[in-house]
Amino acid sequence: MLAVPVIAIALVAAAPKPAPAPVPTPAPVNAQELPYPAYGTPAPDVAQLRAVAGVPTQITLGEAIEIAAAKSPTFATERAQYDAIRAKYGAAKGALYPSVSANASATRNFDGTNGSSGSGSGGSTVGATTEVSITGRVQQLIFDGGRVLAGLRSAKEGDIAGKFTLDREMQTLDFNVATAYFAVLQSQAAVDAASQSVRQFQVTEDSINAKIRAGAAARADVAQAAFQTARARGLLVTAQGQAIAAQSAFAAQLGLDADTEVVPVARASSGLTSSTPTYAKALAQALLLRPDFLAAQHAVDEAKAGVSFAKLAKFPSLNATYTDGANKILPLQTSFSHTASLGATLSIPIFDQNQTNYAVAQAQSQLDQATAGLTLNRLGVEQQVRSALAGLISARASLAQAQLELDAAKTGLASAQARYKVGVATILDLVTAEASYSQAQTDYVNALYGAQTAEQTYDYAVGVTGLTTAQ
Repeated sequence: MLAVPVIAIALVAAAPKPAPAPVPTPAPVNAQELPYPAYGTPAPDVAQLRAVAGVPTQITLGEAIEIAAAKSPTFATERAQYDAIRAKYGAAKGALYPSVSANASATRNFDGTNGSSGSGSGGSTVGATTEVSITGRVQQLIFDGGRVLAGLRSAKEGDIAGKFTLDREMQTLDFNVATAYFAVLQSQAAVDAASQSVRQFQVTEDSINAKIRAGAAARADVAQAAFQTARARGLLVTAQGQAIAAQSAFAAQLGLDADTEVVPVARASSGLTSSTPTYAKALAQALLLRPDFLAAQHAVDEAKAGVSFAKLAKFPSLNATYTDGANKILPLQTSFSHTASLGATLSIPIFDQNQTNYAVAQAQSQLDQATAGLTLNRLGVEQQVRSALAGLISARASLAQAQLELDAAKTGLASAQARYKVGVATILDLVTAEASYSQAQTDYVNALYGAQTAEQTYDYAVGVTGLTTAQ
C-alpha cells in the first residue's frame, strides 16, 4: 500500500436533521486502505513496498541521513576523490625526507684457457668465479630554492580545499535527503486530503440525489455535484501517483532500491520559533561557514603555491649522497671488501627547451581560473543566501496566515454544526463548512512543510551543518 498519511483530517459527524427523504452518508475514505489507483484499472504492484533487512520501515530524518551517507553512490564517489587528494599531500610530504635504496647482485663469470705439452699429452684448465656485491645509497636534498616547500604548500592547500569540498557534498546530501523526506510527507498529506475531499463531494452528490427522489430538487441540480465528485477522484488518483513517485525518489536518494519500504515518520510540530536574521548577518555567517566558499579560497592559495613551485624549477639544486657497499669474488676471496663514498651533486638548469616557462604559464592559468572561481562562488553565495532568506520569511508568514485560516475554518465548522442541529442550516451548508475546514487543514499542512523546507534551504545556503531544525 501507499505510505501512511501525515495528518488524518477528521470530518466531524453531523447530527441528523429531519428531512423529506433519508440522506445517505458514505463510509469515510481511509487513504491507507485505498487501492492504486483508487479509481481505474488496478496496478497493485506499482504501489507495493518491499521491506529490506537492516533498513527500518519507519525512519526519522536523522536515520535517513545516516543511511544515505553510508549507501549513497554519489557521496561514495566524492569520498574516493578526496582520498586521492589526501594521498597526493602525503606524497608531497615525502619529498622532505631522504631517499634510501639498496641493491644486491651476484654475477657468475666463466674464464677458460687450453694448452698442450711437447710430449703429445694434452690438458685444459677452466676457471669460474662468482662476484657478489651489496650496495646501499642515501640521498638527501640540501637546497633547491624552496621548490619542495612550495610543492608541499600547494598540496596542503589542495588537501584542505578537498576536505571542505567533501564537507559541502555532505551538506548537499543532507539537504537532498531532507527535501525528499518532506516531499514524501507532503505527498502523503495530499493523498489523505484528496480522499477526504472525495468523501465530502460524494456526500453532497448523494444528498442532492436524495432530494431528487423526494421531489425537493431538480435532476439538473446534481450535475455540478457529480462534476465536483469526478474531479476530486481524478485529483486523488493524481495525488496517489505523486506520492509513489516521491517515495521512490526518497529511497533512491538514500541509495536504496525504488520499492524499498522506508517511510518517513510524520512530525507533529514545526519547531519554527527562531528569529529571522538580517541579510547582512546571514551573508557574514555564510562566508564564514560555507565549505564550498572556504574550499574556493584554499584553491586560490593552492594555485599561488603552484606558481611558485613552477618558477623555482629554474633554481639550482644541491643533493648529498652517501653510498656504502661490500663485495667479494668467490673462490678467490673469502671475505667481503668494503667500499664507501660521500659526495654532493649540484644541478644548475641552463636551458630546458622552455619546459619551465610552459609549466609556469600553466600554473598561472590555474591561478587565474581559481581566482575567477572564488569570485563566482562568492556571487553564488550572496544570491543563494538572499533567495533563501526571502523564502524563509515568506514561508513563515504563510504559515502564520494558514494558522489563522485553520482557526477561522474551525469556528465556521462549529457554527455550521450548531445551526444544523437547530434546523437553520441545510446539510449542504454543513458539508460546505466541512470541506472548508478540510481545505484549511490541507493549506496548513502545505504551509507547514513549506516552512520546514524553507528552513532546510536557509540552513544549506548559510552552511549550517547538522540540519538541527530537522532533527
